[in-house]
Amino acid sequence: MKVFPRRRGAVLVNSALGVALLGAAALAYTVLDDGSGTTAAKAPVRTATVTKGTVLATVSGTGTLASPTDAAQDFTTGGRLTAVKVAVGDQVTKGQVLATVDTTAAQQQVDAAQAALNTASVNLTKARAGVTTTTVQQLPAKANGSSGSSGGGTSGANGTGGTGSRGAGGSSASAPAADPSGQTAPSAQATVPAAPVAVPEPQTTTISTTKVDEAAVAQAEQQLATAQTNLSNAQTALAGTTLTASVDGTVASVAAKAGDTVGSTGGGSSTTGTKSTGSSATAPSGFIVLTNPTGMQVTANFSELDSLKLKKGEAATVTLNAQSDSKFNASVLSVSPLPVSGSGGGAAAVQYSATLQISGDTSKLRTGLSATVSVVTGEADNALSLPTSALSGTGSSRTATVVHQDGTTDRVTVEVGVEGDTTVQVLTGLNEGDKVELASTSGSNGFPNGSFPGANGGQGGRNGGGAGAGAGVAGIGGGAAAGGAGAARGGGR
Repeated sequence: MKVFPRRRGAVLVNSALGVALLGAAALAYTVLDDGSGTTAAKAPVRTATVTKGTVLATVSGTGTLASPTDAAQDFTTGGRLTAVKVAVGDQVTKGQVLATVDTTAAQQQVDAAQAALNTASVNLTKARAGVTTTTVQQLPAKANGSSGSSGGGTSGANGTGGTGSRGAGGSSASAPAADPSGQTAPSAQATVPAAPVAVPEPQTTTISTTKVDEAAVAQAEQQLATAQTNLSNAQTALAGTTLTASVDGTVASVAAKAGDTVGSTGGGSSTTGTKSTGSSATAPSGFIVLTNPTGMQVTANFSELDSLKLKKGEAATVTLNAQSDSKFNASVLSVSPLPVSGSGGGAAAVQYSATLQISGDTSKLRTGLSATVSVVTGEADNALSLPTSALSGTGSSRTATVVHQDGTTDRVTVEVGVEGDTTVQVLTGLNEGDKVELASTSGSNGFPNGSFPGANGGQGGRNGGGAGAGAGVAGIGGGAAAGGAGAARGGGR
């Protein structure tokens, strides 16, 4: 068969391409060989040394600062402002007068309540005294059993003798008159008329009876108690016309001026504390707002997994987002058992808030500053440790590959304790100074440098290197080689 010159050129080109493809295939086989070939280069072993140190386990969250002593000051009795004694930026102390309102109406209420109390007190006294009734009763008459006493004693036989004594009520007979001649005149019985019997006056007595109406007393006591309550309320309202500072602090805002009319809270004159919703803090609002950075706190949100690690009293570090070099020590005060409002809905992750107390000098801090919080949930001092990546497995029991000085390796079981952010505490299985093989950093496709063999060669071929093109084609597959040959044949024509 006669070969035409043009076909002879194509055959030569195809033959050259075939030889190049066979060489590329051999090169690819050598690269893909995992160690059985003598030309495969073995990657150096990376190791980590077991050392002693401190292992810290931490969780992080973000939140805002708030002061529990921030306070809104409001009047308990509203009215027309007669004076505002402070301005924004003034330093005030607890009990200092901040403002006053007109007292006319409040004083009138006090006077009326005092008059009502006086009347109720008088009425109670009368009710307890009761009603006294006086009656006159005649005593029964006594029987008259008295009589005159009989006269003298016994006379002598001859008419002489001692005279008897006179009775108290009787009378004695007169002695016979003596005659001047010496003879006794005949006696004559004197007749004395009987005295009339006196009738005694009737005897009477006066009896007074006092009757107390218990129902009236109870009613009067209730009226007195009501009057006392009304007076106390009126006096409180009068005192409420003067607004005083409930805490020490700095005046942050004043909502009105003298002559304006202000309302009342109807309760206490102050609302203390900054309200927190999740990691957001809302400053109090009122006629006058006082701020005080003393006792500053931070409320931060944590993921549901991290929140389970938080406990009261755990130490933390608070870093201001606006000033990354401003760090403050803190401790966990409380962890909310309820999720943050709005979290957990739809695809949003569930979060829980925790409140931490900041220690140290907080005089320059302000409510509402954003911060990042790092809480230490575990700590091991002077403990054996090594990078977490040097161990395989999960949980408290893991495995490690120990590399000896002669290059030999042993697989050992390691018990771990506190797991930090990058290191883990070793309890058993390893000693200080042991070298442990680190996990390989090869790519996920199984090749040492993470790229497909021949990819770079193929790029080189496209830039003008024929051998590179051949290697790239070999790496991709035989189909690409056929395509290259076809292209060559097309070019030959």
